[in-house]
Amino acid sequence: MYRLIGLLISVLALGGCTKNLNHAVAPWQSCFQGVSNKEKTSNKIYVTAGRKAQIIGLQDGTFPAIGEHLKGEMGGIWTGSFKLADGFDMKLANITSNDDTILHAREMIVFPHKNCFDFGDVLDGVHVSSTQFSSDKEPGVVVSYVLTNKSQHDISLSVGFGLNVDIVPVWFSEENGIYNGNDYIIWDKGNELFTAGDSLHNWFMAWRCDHKVSSYEVGEKCQLTGAIPAKFYSILDLHPGQQEEIRYVITSSIKNSGNAVERCNVLLDSYEKELLEKKNSIETLLSTAEIDIPDKKIQDAFYWTKINNRWLETDIDTIGYFLSAGAVEYPWLFGCDNSYALQGQVRVGDWKLVESTLRLLNKVSERINGNGQIIHEMSNNGFVGNKGNTQETAHYIMAVWEAYRWTGDIQLLHDLYPNVKKGISWLTETMDTNHNLYPEGYGIMEVKGLNAELIDVAVYTQQALVAASKMASLFGEDSLATTFSLKADKLKEKINHDFWDEQQCSYCDFYGTAGMALKAVSGAIDQAKLSPSGENEDIIPFYEQLRQNILSYDTTYSKGWFTNKNWVINTPMECGIAPYTRGVQALKQIRQYNCGEYGPYLSAVEKKQMMTISTGVQAVAEAKYRRIDSSVEYLGMIANTLGLNMPGAINEMMPDYGCAFQAWTIYGMATGLISGCFGIEPYAADKTIIVAPQLPEKWNNMALRKLRVGDNYINLSVKRDANSLTLSYDSQNEGWKTGIYLPGMSERNVNVNGKNLKLISDTLWTHEKSTILKISN
Repeated sequence: MYRLIGLLISVLALGGCTKNLNHAVAPWQSCFQGVSNKEKTSNKIYVTAGRKAQIIGLQDGTFPAIGEHLKGEMGGIWTGSFKLADGFDMKLANITSNDDTILHAREMIVFPHKNCFDFGDVLDGVHVSSTQFSSDKEPGVVVSYVLTNKSQHDISLSVGFGLNVDIVPVWFSEENGIYNGNDYIIWDKGNELFTAGDSLHNWFMAWRCDHKVSSYEVGEKCQLTGAIPAKFYSILDLHPGQQEEIRYVITSSIKNSGNAVERCNVLLDSYEKELLEKKNSIETLLSTAEIDIPDKKIQDAFYWTKINNRWLETDIDTIGYFLSAGAVEYPWLFGCDNSYALQGQVRVGDWKLVESTLRLLNKVSERINGNGQIIHEMSNNGFVGNKGNTQETAHYIMAVWEAYRWTGDIQLLHDLYPNVKKGISWLTETMDTNHNLYPEGYGIMEVKGLNAELIDVAVYTQQALVAASKMASLFGEDSLATTFSLKADKLKEKINHDFWDEQQCSYCDFYGTAGMALKAVSGAIDQAKLSPSGENEDIIPFYEQLRQNILSYDTTYSKGWFTNKNWVINTPMECGIAPYTRGVQALKQIRQYNCGEYGPYLSAVEKKQMMTISTGVQAVAEAKYRRIDSSVEYLGMIANTLGLNMPGAINEMMPDYGCAFQAWTIYGMATGLISGCFGIEPYAADKTIIVAPQLPEKWNNMALRKLRVGDNYINLSVKRDANSLTLSYDSQNEGWKTGIYLPGMSERNVNVNGKNLKLISDTLWTHEKSTILKISN
């Protein structure tokens, strides 16, 4: 019956990393021991990521043509808005025997701050390993090799590092008049380094070695790939047992080649310091909002999801600092993805990234649209490919409000509020042409023909109105606040009336006329016919039958319709606007009929694809209706896919395809755990926190440490044994008000900080910095 428990937590010191006073090893520390691919996924993609640069290749250390947005060009070394090279290789030759080999990795080991490769023993007694590092400060990367002479005799080696130079712009460049020019390479004999550039643009690069270069060569341009191979050689003499490290640094510039060289030298000199700084910064990230739970699979997935998003942090001189959507196909700015992801990021305390990304989306959307509409995506050259689907504007407003709730940053809210108001007008006036409160247009699921009054658009608009009403109140616009609030109430009522299908115990895909439904069905059939190798043609008979059913209605008849049973029919439960009994019915219906092994199908008609975002949203929805065991089950489905392709990464499409990792995965993981299991709902500006924990049936304890709320940090633990439930709560700061919600605890006798008392409601309000609540069975 009682699902709350506690564990006394010592108050944490709050400078830098968490001081784990009540456990010897931090629960995230194992991440820094490295995760091996165990020689099983050598043909899968990896990313060595930094804010300023990325290396993308296969885990065997090779760089074949990969990617779709730039066909075959998404791999290699990237900085900013252009690629530097298709990849690199290392050739070793024994000068005495003339034996040589090009290295291929047998094992890859992923760390949060770097990647390592083991090439094994080569050339009769030389062991080779490698480390890759992508910088957060300079637009460049460092690739180092460690060579160990394991033989009993001296070995003289020729070490050749080859770079396949191919300077090309990012996706969506040619469409905007940015064309790839011819590349040129220059050998700087005096400084023993290469520089290169693009003949049409200010795209420059430089690369060098930390050892003396004995010779160099530049090959002919490859007609197939467009790359120009360039290689330099060094001589290493190794005694038996001797180990030698050789480093290569590759950097870029948008100024001139001299600046590229300068940055190359800076990165070479600062590499070790920056590597340590990066490790420390990730430790700080992991120690903030630190969880310790019995389900170690979910726990590990939570920490690696934080790390995955650290890898997606992007800092481009010409654009700014933001969270990109996914590697390797979507390494740029998105509205939809960030409206999910930032709600997770704010819960793990990564506020600088949240604020910068929200501001950038606001800035770019104002430049492109000027009417409050939020863009869908912008490439890293600054060009917008899609001005925005309808849902994204509402979703963005929700994310802005969540950021304010957690941070209490009134300046951020003040700066974004003008465009929030414009966004509400765009949704409720411009996009509501029939004036029924349902904005029209595409939602999250960009399904052909489904350009209608969609469930996710309606629900997120309702939530945006609620958020905008609260913002208006804060800024003294009481009349506007009332207008927004009344519209929100009316829209909630309409959604629960118009979109609910009593027979199927489910919310519908969209609301509209039979004529609109016929259009949606035609779009679904066309899309099925366009599927690769006809893989979706088996659903065409379903749609043909649905077409016949719809034809039985007058074309002007309006109702809620099922055409795809897309996963977003869970949004009324995700946002908590479905009445409790109905919401539980719908959640059960989705679980029974719409789910696969890894969560809700994107389309329950097709029953093929599943994604971390759909499963994550389902976990959030289940927790919202206090069905925590079901919520944790969905989180476990996500956790089960950790490392299936790239060690330490969770694929976008479950179980193991799509982007190697995707930013919005953190929405389900962080929201499901921090707001679901631990039940934290903050109002930082009011210095108020609601704590309503839910302990899964199979867990007997859980702890949350150093959770950031406003200028405060809190700790919460819950513990259950045979005789009692104990909840322990700490606040770093004085003056905060905490409401501990205990369903069914009204009129029960409890012990609070050693004193027996009877609760007069289900919520215990306290201003104490520390509270220990014990409930005996």
